This record gives sequence, structure tokens and C-alpha cells, in this order.
Amino acid sequence: MKRIAVAAALALPVLLASLPGRAEPSAPADAAQSAGADGGEAVKPAQTGTPAQPAPDAAKPAEGTPGEAAAPADSAKPAEAAAPAAPAGPPPDLAYGAFQRGYYLKALEEATKRVVSDKDPAAMTLIAQLYANGLGVPPDPAKAAQWYSEAAERGDRNAMFAYGMTKLLGKTVPKDEPGGMLLLNRAAELGVPEAAYNLGIIALRTTNGPPDYATAYKRFSQAALANNGDALYSLGVLTKEGKGVTLDKKKAADYFLASANTNNVDGMVEYAIALFNGEGVPRDQEMAADWFERAALRGSPIARNRLARMYAAGMGLAPNPVLACMWHLLAKAAGLEDKQLDEYVARQTPEVRAAAIQGARFYGM
Repeated sequence: MKRIAVAAALALPVLLASLPGRAEPSAPADAAQSAGADGGEAVKPAQTGTPAQPAPDAAKPAEGTPGEAAAPADSAKPAEAAAPAAPAGPPPDLAYGAFQRGYYLKALEEATKRVVSDKDPAAMTLIAQLYANGLGVPPDPAKAAQWYSEAAERGDRNAMFAYGMTKLLGKTVPKDEPGGMLLLNRAAELGVPEAAYNLGIIALRTTNGPPDYATAYKRFSQAALANNGDALYSLGVLTKEGKGVTLDKKKAADYFLASANTNNVDGMVEYAIALFNGEGVPRDQEMAADWFERAALRGSPIARNRLARMYAAGMGLAPNPVLACMWHLLAKAAGLEDKQLDEYVARQTPEVRAAAIQGARFYGM
């Protein structure tokens, strides 16, 4: 499931920005250093956007629609033999099936039928998602909020999460933090990992006192049961820092690896840092380079900077001035400055710099 947004309106602070090993960039030979303050937030809210993109709770289409029984293989058998009974199970969910295939108007049509006939809350949530994201219909946050509200009242857990976030944001409905928190707690207890994750983020706010690391750890752990990459990354940060839990760098590295394996870019970066420095795992610069490259290809400025350093210094990778310059240019274009790499680039031949620029343009610079 996509990362669910925590609104900037919540003013969630950067509470764990000081990560161990996240120092300012040093000379290329020190490429092993961890991400610095420019490396991003330790436990961060997801990007601001539509408050929720839940998947409806309705059953997915059945794997096979029972059809007529095949003709008996032995023609001598009585013609009146009864056909085998159809396997038990829910009927196909035509609305959700259409949604998965990108037939959004058909999904709206089928979901509307279910609302009219059965007042189905999962169908209401699907309709809300279509309006929230402008899928097949013009975006209409107010109409989406109405559908989420009704579905939540009828017990749909994904709608509870979505409408809870809507109340916290206060953009399309009056802001109601107590009501939003109540809905998020209900959704989390019903097993919505994004609700648990966002409750963990909210526990780190300082608006009403010091950060509640213990509650944050509990909520992140709850979300991590569903293999939520953001939650696993956040658990790694708290465990690495010993906040809300006993400091344990090996366990932190395990969390970062689990997060990285969900394609979480921050998890990839932190696991690469752990491998490079040998923190909680055996030191392995070649494997660190592999994880930095995976994150760099997904756009991480930190990973691009560290990969540039490794190519410049020949640490974990064969020295390659073109790739060192290319990754530095890409990191710099994203706002991550490194004066020592600037000097390294300036020392290269015009041919190397031209090849690096060409490569950087290929990656979108």
C-alpha cells in the first residue's frame, strides 16, 4: 500500500534529526560516514497529500467463477447424474475488480449498485477513494469526505483511518483532533497499519509535552507486523538511538534491512550505512555500495552523494571518476552540497566532466 500522508498542517517536528554517524560530508576517502543532517528526518511523516488511499475491505474477485459441470468422461453413466456442487465462497467483487484493472467508471457503477442495494460500507470507501484521487471522476475532496464519513459510521476500518486523517487535517471538514485521534485509534486496533504508523508519528510531537517514544515504538511495532516499510525504518531509528527501547545496533540493522526489502529508500540508505561502518552487522563495503546504488537509482540524494564518494575514493567499488562526478551532480541538483566533491569534479578532465553531465541528464538532472 502506498504511503499514507501525514499533513504538514500537523506541524510534526523533526524529533530524531541527530542520528549517530550522520555527520557532515568529509573527504572522499571518508565515504563511509553516515548521512548527515542533510540526510533527512529520522522518523518522518509521509509526504503531504490526499489523507488516505485505503484499499476497500471488500473481498477481492474470486479466483474462478464456478461454471457448469463438465460432461461425464464415461458416456455410459446416467445422463441425469447431478453436477458437482459449486465451491463455497463469496461472489466476485465486480467493483473492486474493475478498480484494480483501472476501469474506474465501471468500479463507480458497481460500487454504487452495492450502496443502493446493501448500504455496503466497503463500496462506500471505494467511491470515496475514487473522488479523493480523481480516478474516473473529477477530484472532489468534500464528496470523498462524505463517503468516508458514512463508511466509517458503518464500520469500515479503512474509512475510519481516512476520515480520521481528514479530521486531523481540517481542510475539507472542520478540524477535530480528538475525533480524528479516536478514529485513528479504532482503525489501528482493527489492523490498519497506516493508522498505527501515523499514531506513532503523532506520539513524537512536542506540542503537548516531550516526545512519547514508548508509545511511538509500540505503534510502529504494530504497523511493522504488516511489513510496513516506514514503520520498520522508524523502529530501526528508535532502536539505534535507544529511544523507547533498549539501544541495540544489531536489531536496528535488522529493522533497516527489513525496511529496505520493502523497497523503502530510507531503509536502504540506513542499511548501507550500517554495512559500510560495520554497525550491528559485519562490515561489507561492496554490499553497502549495492544498497547505496539501489537507493540512488530511486532518487535518494544521500545515497547519490555516498555513492559518489565511494567511486571517487575507490572504497567498495573500483574508482570511476565519471560515475563519481555523475552521482555528485545528481545529489547536488537535489540540494545536497559537498564542497570536497566539487573540488574533486573540478580536478577532472573536460572529457570526464562532459561524460558525467551526460549521464546525469540521463537520470533526470
